[in-house]
This record gives sequence, C-alpha cells and structure tokens, in this order.
Amino acid sequence: MDKSVSKHRKKLNANQLEVLELLYRFRFGSNELFAQYFGKKDRSFVYKRLTILLDQGLIGKRFDKSYRMQGKPAAYYLEPEGARRLQEAQGLEVNIKSIYKDKTVSEQFVRYRLELFALYNQLRVQYGDSLKFFTAAELNREEFDYFPRPLPDAYIQLKVGRKQKQFFLDIFHDDQPYFVAVRKILQYVKYDDDADWSVTDADLPTILAVCESSSLAKRVQKRMAKALNDSWSNNLAFAVTAKAALLSGESAVWQKADEPNGKLPLANIS
Repeated sequence: MDKSVSKHRKKLNANQLEVLELLYRFRFGSNELFAQYFGKKDRSFVYKRLTILLDQGLIGKRFDKSYRMQGKPAAYYLEPEGARRLQEAQGLEVNIKSIYKDKTVSEQFVRYRLELFALYNQLRVQYGDSLKFFTAAELNREEFDYFPRPLPDAYIQLKVGRKQKQFFLDIFHDDQPYFVAVRKILQYVKYDDDADWSVTDADLPTILAVCESSSLAKRVQKRMAKALNDSWSNNLAFAVTAKAALLSGESAVWQKADEPNGKLPLANIS
C-alpha cells in the first residue's frame, strides 16, 4: 500500500477527533484557544498535534506575514477530508459544501468565529458540565427548523439545580452597522409573536447579547428595553454584557434589559 495513503487513513485518537469536532462547531480555532480548551499551559503541546492533522490534510491553516505584524494568531479550519473522517467516526451530519468556503471567507468572519470560541471557553470554565453550548453549525439542520432564522450565534442550555435554563446568544461588533443589532432584537420579538418555540412546551430562551465594547452594550441594552416596552409579550427576556467583562473571568457580568443597574451571573438570569 502507498505510504502516503496509509498515512492519511491513520486512525485518529480521541483528542484529534475532538479538534476536528471543535472546528466543525466553531469553523475556526487557534493554538491558544485549543490550549485553553484542553487545559494546557504549554501551547507547543497543542501545536504539535495540530501539525499532525495539517500534515494529514484534515485541517487547513490561514496565516501570512501580515498576521504576525498585527498580532493575529494563525487560524485553523476543517478541510473536507477532515469533515469526512469526523462523519465516519462520530456519525455527525456535516455540510461539507460549506467547508470549502472557509479558505476564502473574510478575515472579519474568521475573527468573529474565534471570538465565539473564546467566549465558549470562558463559559465552560465557569460552568463545566452544567453547560451545553450549540453553535449555528450544529443547529442548521431540519430537526431544528423551529429555531429563529437567521440562527443565533449559539444556543445554550445551563443546568441550575434541577432546572435547565436556556439562552440564545448573539455577538455584536463595533465595526458592524448598528442596525444589525436592532434588526436582530426585532427578529426575536417577531419570533415570539409567531410562537414557533411553543412546539417545545418550554419557556422562550432568554436572549443574550455580547457586545464588543461597553459603549455598544449600553446602546443595545437601551434598544432591548424599548423592545420590551413596546411588546405585549411576557415571554421575552433580554440580557447584555461587554466582551471584555465576560472574558475577565467574573461571573456577575450580565445586565437584564429591564434592570440595567444590577449585574448577575448567567445562572441567575431568568
């Protein structure tokens, strides 16, 4: 047998499959983010394992000289062959056609996906196994056709005592037009009016916004409060925080839209 072929078909271990699954879920990852996820202070440990997956053609890497000058990390993404191997090993439904686009998506899109991965790592540190975190890639299937469209950046389940709380999460950035955030808020108001979530027989998830800056968080919080005031619904609940606050490690960083003067941990929001 050709050695190059046998090399590509070498059986993957659990950690390698987990890397492929994370790239499927978040679209992009960095050496630092993988090190955080696996709890490794020595990033070279992770880098060596990423290099093995690169050599096997299972993942790709976006990097050029400008990255170093800008202090940007190399961004890894799932290659079609990696997606196929993941499907074989774990039975996941992976949209392989969409993966072809990851070589050419904008740098802005890459940055957004890396941010989502970083936020997930932080929430995972805080809540451990009580947290379940689903990205748009995982929700973009027919069985989740009752979810709001466009999909949220993430859907979160958090076990608090005997209760399971649910959240839709979106990230808003300073370099986006403000109407992007306004449109998303109004989308959730309409989604509540349409009662699509009622098929679950559960309360509508609380809608979370993570904003790139504190100033944007204040604007979004005010717009959320107006949406609540204008709505006849008692189902809607919004909360907001700034990205830096969430990544600081503090847990009480969320402000409810209708109670802007107090900050709560995610587990205390309802």
